[in-house]
Amino acid sequence: MWFFYSPNIIFGEDSLDFLENISGNRCFIVTDKGIEDAGLLRILTEKLDKYKKSYTIFNEVIPDPHEEDVMKGKEECIKYAPDLIIALGGGSVIDTAKVIWCLYEFPEYNIDNIQINSTELYEMGKKVNLVAITTNSGTGAETTNVAVVSRFENNIWRKVFCMNKGLVPTYAIVDPIFTKNMPPKLTVSTAFDALAHSVECLVSLWGNEFSNALSLKAIELIFRYLPIVHKDGENKEARDMMHQAASISGLAFGNAQVMLAHTLGHTFGSLFHIHHGEACGISLPYAVQYVLNDPAETSDSIKIYSKLAKQLGWAKWTEDDKKAAYKVVDKIKELQKELNFPSSLKETGVSKKDFEENFKALISLCFQEATSVLVPRIPNKAEFEKLFNYAYEGKDIDF
Repeated sequence: MWFFYSPNIIFGEDSLDFLENISGNRCFIVTDKGIEDAGLLRILTEKLDKYKKSYTIFNEVIPDPHEEDVMKGKEECIKYAPDLIIALGGGSVIDTAKVIWCLYEFPEYNIDNIQINSTELYEMGKKVNLVAITTNSGTGAETTNVAVVSRFENNIWRKVFCMNKGLVPTYAIVDPIFTKNMPPKLTVSTAFDALAHSVECLVSLWGNEFSNALSLKAIELIFRYLPIVHKDGENKEARDMMHQAASISGLAFGNAQVMLAHTLGHTFGSLFHIHHGEACGISLPYAVQYVLNDPAETSDSIKIYSKLAKQLGWAKWTEDDKKAAYKVVDKIKELQKELNFPSSLKETGVSKKDFEENFKALISLCFQEATSVLVPRIPNKAEFEKLFNYAYEGKDIDF
């Protein structure tokens, strides 16, 4: 028996207007200063003013949100006592809002109580609903049951995964108005996060037919529309399709989960403060190569990626499965090159010295990553070391 989790999704141009139909007139808005400075918060508050909904704003979210900041948001939410919580932002904002929502409903809890087996959290929403409004086309956080919070532990910032069905937002609003002015670099980085979600969850040990169907469509849309929106950020159709692709991908990975590219990306990004989408996007072709190179051939990864390549027209249906499967890697690399996206961890600007000095911590963090156990070929310590060294230098995985 399996479950498929999804919020109520309102998408497309002017979908923000649906706020009028959502009950609650005292709103606690979770966002960040960048969203406010970009004028995106004003788009939301003008709608709330129009619909005569009052609000207060918690704008102290930072990238890779820190535990203490999330707890501060919890206290401010309790103090304000809203009847609706609204998240406006990317993954960090929405993740923060999810945890605040949970701890507002269960004020006696802390972050460590938000676990997959915490069945009492299935009753989320008795006090308030959560509306997640995504402002980038990548994280898919508006659709998932996961929130990631950074905790400082043993002199290292470590990512803590809060995962429970109850964290799925009540509503996800996917309105392209919030992405029309996204700069090209952020557009591409967040898109590669969405691409990693879909490509990875196809072979995740939790993959299922629902997630497979969604992944295929998301990958198709990203390869079609990302180059367009990179060249012309004002292309409304491309912006809308990329925004939908990210949410479709979020539904896929939220129900199947990701694997090795996110293990590498999470740990490298957390340790060196590299944008999440960039770190995961760089790691993606190396992760796919590693899975395809499984000497035991104990998984169906070759058949899965072969079918993907053939369905999207990257390989002929008569082509050998292994040859076709490796075309998925080729297409990812081609897209990286076309969009001037870095193809190695070294290209993020992390020096060889810093990389080597933090190497032991990097490997240690991999074994604390939940995503590392969902890989059809699970790396050991020596293989993680080689994966990072190869990905840092930009060398194809040959083991």
